[in-house]
Amino acid sequence: MTELREELARAATMLDLGRYDEASTLLARLVSAEPGSGRAWCLFARAHLGADRFTEAVEAANRAASIEPAEEWPHRLASNALMHLGSHGEALRAAAESRRLAPAYWQTHVCVAQAALAAGQPAIAANAAAEARKLAPNEPDVHFLSGKVALARGDLEGARSHQERALALDPGHSGAMNELGRIRLRRHDTIGAIKHFINAARTTPGEHIYSRNIDVVIVRSVSRMIYIFVLVAMVLVWIPAVTRTGRIPLAAGFATLVVATLGAFVVMVTRLPREARQLARRTVLSRRVVAALAIAFGGVAAAFAAVAFVPSSALPQTLPIAIIITIVARVVATAQLRSPLGPNPPGTRTSPTQPVPPTRRR
Repeated sequence: MTELREELARAATMLDLGRYDEASTLLARLVSAEPGSGRAWCLFARAHLGADRFTEAVEAANRAASIEPAEEWPHRLASNALMHLGSHGEALRAAAESRRLAPAYWQTHVCVAQAALAAGQPAIAANAAAEARKLAPNEPDVHFLSGKVALARGDLEGARSHQERALALDPGHSGAMNELGRIRLRRHDTIGAIKHFINAARTTPGEHIYSRNIDVVIVRSVSRMIYIFVLVAMVLVWIPAVTRTGRIPLAAGFATLVVATLGAFVVMVTRLPREARQLARRTVLSRRVVAALAIAFGGVAAAFAAVAFVPSSALPQTLPIAIIITIVARVVATAQLRSPLGPNPPGTRTSPTQPVPPTRRR
């Protein structure tokens, strides 16, 4: 028994250090040798969670719950894994069971809040978060979760207040930094959002979701730029039909539009913090941005050429084709820009609103 406790302590240390595969190997051996150890199965579920093996995490957590039916920790672990699997109703039921077993434990209320949030029930989430704050007003994760609930309900000021409180209690809370970036995005403060994401990435280098969020912000900004570019181009394409102007004014309008768009892009890039530019260059995103802009410019150039080099009598037939070309260019450019950036590294998350990890027990 003493040896088992020592081995479990060693596995827990590995998990705290993020060495999930090593811990899994050790715990697989331990649960095989001691299948009646609920703690071993809980730690095994933690290892699976850390390595994004969510189905296996649910199985291990359920095994722990069957061994220790009065223990709440297995249900929190199962709830977390089920959320990642998209089984939000089951996740909420598992969270509610953990709270029933340990109503005085703040983590169970946090678990209910995040499961309710994922299930689209913000009222339940808000009540659970409020109860967690009563039990643990100085716990950073409680305010972190409360801020996420407030943001989901559209309370930007409340969300900001909670995340700043979480950072005041734990200056290294990368999740709170990430959430402050999301709040800035809601307020259309792109540069402010990126700065928060950079701080989160710097604080927790192994968690790639924060650098991915920087990519998302850049994608949104460039997509918006392409949308405006194509919209203005569509208006300019109609000018020959309405004003009967010649090719020179049309070419001048096209050139002005391209220069203005490129200028706006350069300004956006130069305003990005240096670390954000470096992160973007290290991914395929920079090539996707260049390709998307080239597609948009090429499509609009083809539309302008179609209008500029046809006789006036053919304009009524040519204009719809030119408009279709610009629309297709925008759709293809945006699809190119927003296509997946490649597989996620092992052990990373794709959601920008990760649950509070259920790593602690009473």
